[in-house]
Amino acid sequence: MPGALDGITVVEFASNLPAAYAAMLLAEHGARTTLVVSPERAASLSSPARRVFDRSKRTLTLDPAAPGARAAVERLIAAADVIVTGDTPGRCKALRVDYESVTHLNRAAIGLYLPPFGGAGPLADMEGGEELAAALSGVTASQWARSGDPVATIFPVVSYATGVLGAIGATAALIARDRSGVGQVVEVPMIAGGLALQTGAALRHPAMRPLHPTEGSQNPFGPIPCYRIFEAADGRHLFIACGNPTFWNRFTLAIERPDLVVDPRFESAPWGLSNENREALREILEPIIRSRPMAEWLEILRENDVPCAPVVTRAEFFDTPQVRYMDARRELRDALLGSTIQPGTTIRLSATPGGISLDASSDGFVGSKQRNDARVETKPADAPPLDGIRVLDFSSYIAGSFCGMLLAQLGAEVIKIESLQGDSFRSMEFAFMGWNQGKRSLALDLTRTEGRDVARRLTECGDIVLENMRPGRMHRFGLDYESLSAKNPGLIYMTITGYGSRGPEYNQPGFDPLLQARSGMMAAQGGPDGAPVYLTCSPCDYGAAMLATLGCTLAIFARRRAGRGQFCETSLLQASIAFQAGELIFYNGRPALENGSAEYRGAAALSRAYRCADGRWLFLTVDDELRCRRLLEHIQFNRTTDYESARSEPADGVLASRLAEWFAARACDRALAELRADGISAVPVNRVKDLFDDPQLVANHLFANLDHPGRGPVTQTGILIKFAATPGRLQRPAPGLGEHSEAILKELLGIGSGEANALREMGVLGK
Repeated sequence: MPGALDGITVVEFASNLPAAYAAMLLAEHGARTTLVVSPERAASLSSPARRVFDRSKRTLTLDPAAPGARAAVERLIAAADVIVTGDTPGRCKALRVDYESVTHLNRAAIGLYLPPFGGAGPLADMEGGEELAAALSGVTASQWARSGDPVATIFPVVSYATGVLGAIGATAALIARDRSGVGQVVEVPMIAGGLALQTGAALRHPAMRPLHPTEGSQNPFGPIPCYRIFEAADGRHLFIACGNPTFWNRFTLAIERPDLVVDPRFESAPWGLSNENREALREILEPIIRSRPMAEWLEILRENDVPCAPVVTRAEFFDTPQVRYMDARRELRDALLGSTIQPGTTIRLSATPGGISLDASSDGFVGSKQRNDARVETKPADAPPLDGIRVLDFSSYIAGSFCGMLLAQLGAEVIKIESLQGDSFRSMEFAFMGWNQGKRSLALDLTRTEGRDVARRLTECGDIVLENMRPGRMHRFGLDYESLSAKNPGLIYMTITGYGSRGPEYNQPGFDPLLQARSGMMAAQGGPDGAPVYLTCSPCDYGAAMLATLGCTLAIFARRRAGRGQFCETSLLQASIAFQAGELIFYNGRPALENGSAEYRGAAALSRAYRCADGRWLFLTVDDELRCRRLLEHIQFNRTTDYESARSEPADGVLASRLAEWFAARACDRALAELRADGISAVPVNRVKDLFDDPQLVANHLFANLDHPGRGPVTQTGILIKFAATPGRLQRPAPGLGEHSEAILKELLGIGSGEANALREMGVLGK
């Protein structure tokens, strides 16, 4: 079967990881993709990670800046539907792949730009990658550590987030082009990818208190005593995730301590405990879990339906039956590495499935124009990409809610359908605002026949159903895809599960850290000689939400071609793979990539965080010989040290010590100014409180003020994917529970106030 993007031509100009990943995702959903790489960058394509990112593409070795190559470059641009690059604006202009140059050749082309720091601001043309983007956008400083100091992630989580957002942006722009017939610029800076991983934390309001404060010491096992890593009697670790009161109550029964539920110190467990009571509960629980081996605890907890998972390595994870059953790993022969095991596709589309190709690398491919069957419509020229799309959002927590939020930013009308008690994460008031901006809320009791009838009628006038309930729950409500699509054949049904909808563990409860534990993330971050580390940025939750959003946009684009909807699926398990795609490639001779630590400052002396004289931190990255020489001269280090020697200096070696001394003698702003004057890339390591006034983030308009009815103005994450011609929109702040119930029923179903009141009196309708 053809992929969703069958007939679309993509040209990627080799640059950074986000661009490579976005282009790979487009390629594996049907786009004919050509990677253009200059001879000087070609060597980088032989890395194992790039063997994953560049699969399913055709490769053309060509220097876009070479005068004799311009004619070939122009033919590629003229043939393209989407141009992808992650270079800075200045470099794009020098290579003449900036959008002004592109549009002279092809007005219908979509230019997808994924620069490190955005197209505006003082750092727009500074070279940088994962480490600097993570530091500037707050990810590095937010990671829990006992020292309270910044911790870099061991794998490029910000790059993965940016790449998926970029693929969403490109697909949404194709949908918009179907209406207008013209292309546009789509920009997703890496710093926006970093903010995407913090939408529940990056908010500012006088009444807001961080759910898990990052100032000072934090336990890398996790700050919530019943939602964290535990060490068992045999020295192995497991994660126990009591993410709501129901699971907390079951947990106390499983450990034979039901008295903890009625203990007044813990009555607001799991999320509402004071710091003092958190510590008291931790001191009770740790010895209990340490009294039995890990396997025994897993058996006990699963018998009591308490969410839990063992902490394992990446290699152990990739060999589990559930991964195999979900076809989430593939055995592929690579031209350079030989036999490999790699990630499979991470979004399932029933009618237009994605696929992997390893036989597309034919040097010299130029391509021909693939005409699109654009359907020019009478919508306003600047209408958002998903204008007119209605989403029935039955989801909760983060993975579902953030997907709905992204769809709302793309212009969709999103109706959040909640139980009468509401989304379990409403207790996290400000975080909930971050995950649910742009939606309306309908409170409905789906356990009642009347509530299910209302929901079914709503889906008949909807375009997308989004849900992340346990597998089978929507089927019991009669709200499964088969039932709903019988009445609405154009319906797109996106389900997000923990482990998938099939396989031996499909029905296990799923929370982000359980998949962190199961997928090897925690073990990799902790390193081979250390205890595992809980990653604060929730890559599995946010990753699943982004993958689901991409699945929805792909399905909408496919529906415009074929006129039918389809069943779509992703999971936290698949997100844990998607956000480690370059690390989850196995072959003979694979080096150890799992070498982090609880206090991981960076990979090397020339790529790590340093503390300055004023107590602030900065992140330094030096990745070429000229800048290395300038830096060594600047800090008066041994001038005979060459670049190759300096780049191999460890993060705790002699060079790192000298750099630490140099930074310790200077305030952060002074050190940054001196480095940048020499063309050396460095940024402040921002904490959440620093983000809102950072000049680079402000210049790229990555925050917005939304007027919340109960709280007034709240500063929070703004539009993450920038469309030049069809901009997304911030429709409204997060809704109150059932705030729009009556208005929605009247508008969509013609239910008047009398009938609504009757449903309310029956206990079916909220508010």
